[in-house]
Amino acid sequence: MNLKKKKAFFVLGGAAAALVLAVVVLALTFDINSYRPRIEAAVSGAIGLDVRINGKMGISFFPFGISAKDIHVANKGGDILSLENLKIGVELRPLLKKQLKVTNCELVKPAVTIVKDAKGKYNFEGTEKKSTEGRPGAAFSLNELKLSKGILVYLDEMTGGKTELKDFNLAIKDVLVVDTSGEIIKNLSFTGNLDCKEVRAKDLRIDNIKSPIKAEKGIIYLSPLSMDLFGTKVDGDVTADESEADAAYKINLNASKLDFEKLEESFGTKKVIGGKGNLAASLTIKEKGSRNLMSSMDGTFSIRGDNLIINTMDLDKVLSSFEASQKFNLVDVGAFLIGGPLGSVALKGYRYGDLYNQTRGGRGIITKFSSHWKIKAGVADAADCALATHHNRVALKGKLDLVSERYDNVIVALLDDKGCAKFKQVISGPFDSPKVSGVSVVETIARPIVSLFSTAKRFLQGGKCEVFYNGAVQQPKR
Repeated sequence: MNLKKKKAFFVLGGAAAALVLAVVVLALTFDINSYRPRIEAAVSGAIGLDVRINGKMGISFFPFGISAKDIHVANKGGDILSLENLKIGVELRPLLKKQLKVTNCELVKPAVTIVKDAKGKYNFEGTEKKSTEGRPGAAFSLNELKLSKGILVYLDEMTGGKTELKDFNLAIKDVLVVDTSGEIIKNLSFTGNLDCKEVRAKDLRIDNIKSPIKAEKGIIYLSPLSMDLFGTKVDGDVTADESEADAAYKINLNASKLDFEKLEESFGTKKVIGGKGNLAASLTIKEKGSRNLMSSMDGTFSIRGDNLIINTMDLDKVLSSFEASQKFNLVDVGAFLIGGPLGSVALKGYRYGDLYNQTRGGRGIITKFSSHWKIKAGVADAADCALATHHNRVALKGKLDLVSERYDNVIVALLDDKGCAKFKQVISGPFDSPKVSGVSVVETIARPIVSLFSTAKRFLQGGKCEVFYNGAVQQPKR
């Protein structure tokens, strides 16, 4: 190396060392807390919400970043987000020019509250139109966003619904909001992963949710999705389409080892039926104005199982003596066929946990069980609902209006070998006070359904045999 090159090398090396030393000295003597108002203003302007930093701020190196504690993000005075600690990576050069360019962000123990008001507007969306029509807002982007140990509460003022997510973690990248002036979800895109320890919505509890997550042009995808529900592993996918004025949600779920005892616990009973089965659901829900979400539900829902155990009675023995005793009601068997989440609504009028708790005794077997429903506009129609024991077969037909919460001519029948009804009973009216064969039932909250229906009418189907049921559950061989 000649003298000139050596001299240039030492000059450049010395300059670099001096620059590094200057940056270190600047960082050590720089009080970032004095710039807090400017940082709050810059972030608030970027996301269109009110950001306040109540705790201490600090600077880190390699990579260069800023941290802050006790952060609150609000809109019109209401908190949307609060968090224990915030760590953000920023580009150094723009910061030296008093500009803030965030590259990544980590939120530790965030508490998020999302509210959808009666007009369908979210609390994190802008509340006023821009003075110049068609003028876009500023874009906002992040290379990476992480949320850890979070809590999320979603309140829907249109329906009164509340959903809580506990101990959730989110890691997404390539986050972009192309226009922060309007509806953020419709302008949001990212990819990443989500996991959540627990979700609660009314009486429903879901555990250990895990899924890749993707957002694109107002549509959020969770696929493939896994969770623990009703005591078993459930797989599927969920799509939330917020791209149009009326949002739409698509849900597909499948479980191959459904625990019937856990399923029953979800709507207030224990150890009536035991065994394993299959659950499948494919549902679509569309929002429109202030209408009940249930009224827009379409799809299918089914529970099937083989060789299930009835822990409280010998159903074959009871059905075999049905005509002579006149004490047993077929509607009680029909309660078995109104399964799962449908049962939690439709069976609320009596204590399903008390069913068969009288002194019948014994144990029985359901050799084949099918509870398959087609749902249209919130009305569930029994498409294939039947069960078979070793010697008998019972089927159910009719509709459950999940919107107005009424039985619509639900008929339960004991079948002969041809699928014709030998005996049948009808249940109609409100879920909480149904009528069975003309008998008004108003005390079901206080007493078991068996005793309340003891005076219900039964009748033989006379005349020509009309096939009541011809589904998948076959008549047992005698």
